[in-house]
Amino acid sequence: MSSAKIARLIPQASGQQSEEMMHVSSFAIIKQGNKLLLAKRIRPEFTANKWTLPSSLINFGEHPEQAIKRIVKEQVGAEPKNVELIDVQSYGDKHWDLCFVYEVSIDGTGKLSADVEKVEYFEKGKLPPEFRADHNEILQNLGSKV
Repeated sequence: MSSAKIARLIPQASGQQSEEMMHVSSFAIIKQGNKLLLAKRIRPEFTANKWTLPSSLINFGEHPEQAIKRIVKEQVGAEPKNVELIDVQSYGDKHWDLCFVYEVSIDGTGKLSADVEKVEYFEKGKLPPEFRADHNEILQNLGSKV
């Protein structure tokens, strides 16, 4: 018998919130040479003052590729090009994450989302200390794909 944990989503009575939740997200890997584009977030609160990969939850019914195009436009003000799915990652127990990771090209940045303070390119080996650990885990799981 496998010791792997299985995430399960249990319907809840009206007005109750389950301990178990699922997040389905799209992440953008935007490179410029040996550097990665990160966004310094203002909101939501749990990401405030943290650097993240451009990413967000996928809207209900939204295809992950359409989501990453929306996310790149909204967060970094750029028209995404050469969008390519490079990985799908899944992890968690009661909080289960399913992450679609895309490599995306852009020509430059534009008007940032109100949730983003600034965007900046960082060398892969010199990411800022305020880089979110869960986003770093996404990068580590990509290994040589980045």
